[in-house]
Amino acid sequence: MAKLRALAIRLITLMALSLCLTGCIDYQLGIQFDSQTHGVLTQTLHLDEQFVALNSKAQQQWLQLFIQEAKTFSGKVSSLDDGTLQVRIDFYNGDDLTQKFNQLFAKDGLMTQIPGAPPLLAHLDLTQENWGVALFNRLHADIDLSALEADSTIGDGGALDRWRTVNLSFQLDAVSKPSQWPLQTGQINTIDTTFWIPSPIGIGALVIALICAGGYGIQRSFNK
Repeated sequence: MAKLRALAIRLITLMALSLCLTGCIDYQLGIQFDSQTHGVLTQTLHLDEQFVALNSKAQQQWLQLFIQEAKTFSGKVSSLDDGTLQVRIDFYNGDDLTQKFNQLFAKDGLMTQIPGAPPLLAHLDLTQENWGVALFNRLHADIDLSALEADSTIGDGGALDRWRTVNLSFQLDAVSKPSQWPLQTGQINTIDTTFWIPSPIGIGALVIALICAGGYGIQRSFNK
C-alpha cells in the first residue's frame, strides 16, 4: 500500500508539473507602413496567466526591456491588463526603418538582452524604387532563432520556466500586401517579399495631368 500511495503521489505531482509547463508565450514582430514617409515597427508580447504566475519577475523584466527600447528609439511602450506588452517605434522612410531594425537586433542590440533567453538576432534589407504613382519595395529579412530552442529557459525560475509553448511570428502590413509568417525556433528564418506603397502626390499629379490632357483634347475638338 505504501508503494502504491507513493506511486500515486508521484503521478499526481508529474501531472501538476505538466500543467504548469504549458504556459504560452506569443511574440509578434511587425512592420506597418502608413505611407511612403511614415510607418511603425512594433513588438507585441503576450504572456499568459500561467506563465506570469510561474515567472514572477519575467513580465517586469520584459517591461523594463521595452521601456529601455522605447527610450532609445523615441518610441512608446504600453502594458495591458491581459499581460500583453507592446512597444511601437516610428520610422520615416525605408533607410530609417532599416537602421532602427538592424540596430535593435544586432549582436549588441537590445533584443540580444531578452531576460534569460539566448540572443534574438535579425537583419533587414529593404530596397525601394519610385515608380511615380507608387513605391516598389523588396524586403529581405534573416531572423536567426537557431539558439532558441523550445526548451530554452526564460526568467529566474529554472526548469519550470521553459518555453513549452512559443508562438513567434513576423507581420508586414502594407496597403498592397498584409502578410504574416510564422517563425520557427532552432533555425534561421528567411523572408523575401515585395510590396507596393501608393504615392498620393504621384497619383494626384497623374490625375491632374489626365484632366489637363482631357481638357486640351476637348478644346481642340471645339476649335475644329
